[in-house]
Amino acid sequence: MHIRRPQDIGALVRSARTAKGLNQQQLADRLGVSRWWVNELEGGKATARMDLVLRALNELDITLAAYVSGETPPQRIENRPPPDLFDIDAIADTGLDVGAPTSRPGRQRR
Repeated sequence: MHIRRPQDIGALVRSARTAKGLNQQQLADRLGVSRWWVNELEGGKATARMDLVLRALNELDITLAAYVSGETPPQRIENRPPPDLFDIDAIADTGLDVGAPTSRPGRQRR
């Protein structure tokens, strides 16, 4: 699915939520937000907080991938081991620093 507008994310969230058999209030309770917030997200609200949007996507097991225009997305290989994953809730709660050492030589972490 191509995501080009906030409404596309909203439709994706609604579809995944209903596929999991959740109503808006149940998803809101899992996310610690109001049912109204979930309703606005599903309606394509353009100013929804990014950390909460990412938390909702994580809760619904939605993975987003971004590609530079013109690039061919890599083919999914079903039998490969899963990539190293980050805890999106920890990132949303504390910011991007997840405690991993820097991988660039010559730079020291502060």
